[in-house]
Amino acid sequence: MLINEENIRSRFSENLTWATGIDLATAWATSNTGLRELQDRTAPLEVRAVVGLWGNLTDPVALRKLADMGELRLADESRRFHPKVYVFRGEGRSVAWIGSANFTSGGFGMNEEALFETSDTKAVEIWFDRLWEQCGQLDKGAINNYAASRKDNPPRPPSRPPVIIDSTPMQLLNEVDDWRSYVAALDRCDRWWRERNSWSVLGERCSWSETIHVLHDVVKQENWRTLDDYDKKRLLGLTEEEGDWALLGAMRRSALNTVFGANCEKIQNAVRRVVTVKDESFLNVAITAYEELVHIEGVGPGIATRLLTLARPDHFVSLNNASNAGLADFFGLARSTLETPKNYGRLLEAIYNKTWFREPAPKDAREETICWMRAALLDCFVYDPKSPSR
Repeated sequence: MLINEENIRSRFSENLTWATGIDLATAWATSNTGLRELQDRTAPLEVRAVVGLWGNLTDPVALRKLADMGELRLADESRRFHPKVYVFRGEGRSVAWIGSANFTSGGFGMNEEALFETSDTKAVEIWFDRLWEQCGQLDKGAINNYAASRKDNPPRPPSRPPVIIDSTPMQLLNEVDDWRSYVAALDRCDRWWRERNSWSVLGERCSWSETIHVLHDVVKQENWRTLDDYDKKRLLGLTEEEGDWALLGAMRRSALNTVFGANCEKIQNAVRRVVTVKDESFLNVAITAYEELVHIEGVGPGIATRLLTLARPDHFVSLNNASNAGLADFFGLARSTLETPKNYGRLLEAIYNKTWFREPAPKDAREETICWMRAALLDCFVYDPKSPSR
């Protein structure tokens, strides 16, 4: 059976319905829908994962999650470890995937991928067991050591092929009238940003998509006080990496004390409130959560909407100096009062009433991923890099 980007997520879910264990070997791992599905699973599942570190492309958040839910082993950083192998194991049954898809946001829905699924798994299982023994048990502190090394030597931005998109992002947004045209506009907007900067919209690295995927998993951590300094900084867009993590707004350094200080639990509780709310009652809860946050000392609209957007990228959009003008103009709201709870509620309501927002969720894995962050991605159309984003 051939699996590609259209059915990888659904087939992954189907195999997990009967599997009692999964072995995976991946060149790189980042936050992705498959990882979240493993994390949300309630039935027991034995997880063994071997992950590569070459080029520092793997994200420490994904490593910590894999280590928490099962056994993790790391391929040496000097090793150009490049396999993409998955083995689903159940009572008297096993299935293997071999192909191109890394355990990343790109591999699980955003990139064009191809994997072959087979029930003839004996050779694959022998190969994995040998690899498992070669890599050895995870050393205590290995993930933290890797995170520190990655901070000092972040992955290089991907090379950008030359493209020509004449329409500005705002002009592209003005052409949107349904879901199909929204996705098409995002693809063109992605090429527009790639041509002019070191970041993109939908790329696996240095993009709005990566920022949302990785920091969504950070913002959902049980206790923000236990985050390391690097995760605290990138949660607020404070890292020095060009174009990375600061998308959706970079906060001032004082935001660290505001968010992780005396009111940390209060802020986290307000953000957590929106995570599981259903669509039909979302607007009122969203406005209440926003209003509660901006009334906490030191928490302005930039901090509040960045955290809420990372928690629910399908229903929130970030407000900051680089995006406010575009959002206000496009939705016909006053720039000077856009950040008030009343007008931010009007902005959200206007988004929710758009045809592209209300249309049924697509079945294609790539479009499902885009749908999951459809409101947050408005930022890429209205963002003005000439304005400070704080």
